[in-house]
Amino acid sequence: MNKLTILYPFIESGFNKYTRSFIEEIAWIKRSRKVDVLTTVDQEGEISRLLKQEGLPHEEVAFSYPVGIKDFYLSALFKLIRSALPLFFYFRSNKIDVVHCPDLISLLCWGNPARMNRVRFIVSVDRVEKFSHYTSLMLTDASKIICQNEDVRLKMPSRFSASALMAPQAQNIPENLNEDTMRKNTVDFWTNLYASLYARPDVDKITGLLNNN
Repeated sequence: MNKLTILYPFIESGFNKYTRSFIEEIAWIKRSRKVDVLTTVDQEGEISRLLKQEGLPHEEVAFSYPVGIKDFYLSALFKLIRSALPLFFYFRSNKIDVVHCPDLISLLCWGNPARMNRVRFIVSVDRVEKFSHYTSLMLTDASKIICQNEDVRLKMPSRFSASALMAPQAQNIPENLNEDTMRKNTVDFWTNLYASLYARPDVDKITGLLNNN
């Protein structure tokens, strides 16, 4: 069986305190050669600098009007219509098996193009606040929601609890005290999760962009 290809799509405005460590984990995954890795950024900036620092090649895929976490539904739809075309071309040009959105902003920009291309996607979440309707739709469609710490997991609305997992670096297990073992555990966690999601999604259960429930 061919290796899975995982896309990590970054949006510069989504940079947060976990971005640096997340990029480091992507570098570990790439060096493990267990999956193939693709990374994108919407513009040059701090994230592209960190990717270069870790030796991770990336492609610039512009998104002119990033969707905000609090954007109401019609505003989010307007931004997607105006900005998402390069993303659709990117899916057409590359074999992608799973999309791992590094944060909520990247989920809001890349989640729907992934859904429309029948590609499963997951998202890492570093904070919980009042979600807009569109944000809630994208979190509902996500195969897994990765909580960056225990506080995020506890605050996550109960309707998402079935999809929520703790990020590997937040898991308090003795093995993580050893740096080499922690790296191996982290790589195993992500690659096993990606493999478990590769089955094609049940289209009837996907809410879709225009779902108003």
